[in-house]
Amino acid sequence: MCTQGVIQLIGKPVNEKQAAVSFNLLPGSDPGAMGCFLSIWEGTRALSTAEALQTRKIISGELFGEHLFDALSVGKKNYIIGLGIDKGKETETIVATLSLSVSAILNQSLPAVCSNISVNADNIGTDFLIAHFASPCCNQIKANKKWIALFQGEFNPDLYDGTNMIATSKAAPYQYSGSIIMKNIPKGLVRFETYTLIFGQGLDKFGNLDYTKLISSCTFIVWRSKIYIGASATSPLLAASPILLNAI
Repeated sequence: MCTQGVIQLIGKPVNEKQAAVSFNLLPGSDPGAMGCFLSIWEGTRALSTAEALQTRKIISGELFGEHLFDALSVGKKNYIIGLGIDKGKETETIVATLSLSVSAILNQSLPAVCSNISVNADNIGTDFLIAHFASPCCNQIKANKKWIALFQGEFNPDLYDGTNMIATSKAAPYQYSGSIIMKNIPKGLVRFETYTLIFGQGLDKFGNLDYTKLISSCTFIVWRSKIYIGASATSPLLAASPILLNAI
């Protein structure tokens, strides 16, 4: 099991013309540097802010807040609400969504999809792990690189500058959900130690991981691990006839 941290987006239609939403970003994040925004589109797909009916910028220091979208036709048209990063850039990406369908009921919470990362005990090895992630599908001009990074200890503000990063791994372009293998972790994963895995999107101008754009975290303890025995391969999943044994 792991303790997850996610960017939360909650909302409900309050009358036939308005929908209220609230958001809560990860502790220590800088929404200004991330280019955070809220948008609403007619239909069922999250598009660009240029195509949105309404957009609201989230400013630096605003880790949580509320917004009221108005001039809507609740119950007559479908809408999707999104919280995104990199506003106005080619890499503009939606990290959480709410579905406001024609069947939505007034003052009842809307279905949400939030980006998240997780890892379970069966996917932890002595020097590798397999993380599972999910994020909302959205239209993108250019893929915003998705990646994971591993740190020792609990989630803390030092993660935003990459201090004490242990290992990293990247997802495939335009991959919105699935698994990422992190292998050859330096010094391995130590039993009974606490680690935090973070899920981020975006690279800086030098092509390095942009640690200011963290969208989810997962803190876990290595209660047990799998010892990998088998032919060498690019990943534990691709080895020929591997044997996985529980560590004693």
